[in-house]
Amino acid sequence: MDHDSLYETDICAWAEQQAAALRGFASRVDLPNELDLANIVEEIEDVGNSHFRAVTSFIRLILSHTILIALNADAESVRHWTFEVFTFRGNLIQAWQRSMRQRVDMNIVWRHAVREAALKLTLYRHSGPAPGDDKIMARLEMGCPFEIDDLCGEAFEFHDLVDRLRARLTPDGPL
Repeated sequence: MDHDSLYETDICAWAEQQAAALRGFASRVDLPNELDLANIVEEIEDVGNSHFRAVTSFIRLILSHTILIALNADAESVRHWTFEVFTFRGNLIQAWQRSMRQRVDMNIVWRHAVREAALKLTLYRHSGPAPGDDKIMARLEMGCPFEIDDLCGEAFEFHDLVDRLRARLTPDGPL
């Protein structure tokens, strides 16, 4: 694949490729002194990393809102949270690039989403944790119940994600 098309289709892979190529020049003595190769490499890597951070942020937001809805089906905010999930997913799909698949650790993103949702739940309730929250949190902390394709795949079914999560959180649900 040529550089222009890789740049257009997968900026993360392009940034990694370009940074590696530039590192290959680091030992050369015939480069101009004005060329700040180390910082150029860092800046190029930051291009890819910023896209990756955006993707993991959208995933975290989708997951935390899924948790909120699964735990608060009757909350006044459910419609708003659902709308936000579809907005975050649209942004996720725009930023998603195939080279990210092997870099996204769903369990790490999930842990952040669980903490975020737990904080929001406490704030929404105005009364602190409810009885049984510790058991629910223990079930949530067991690891992400979703794969990256559940969020980025063509067959995205948000209500299925909520139902699957609710099944995991019920006392008789799957572990």
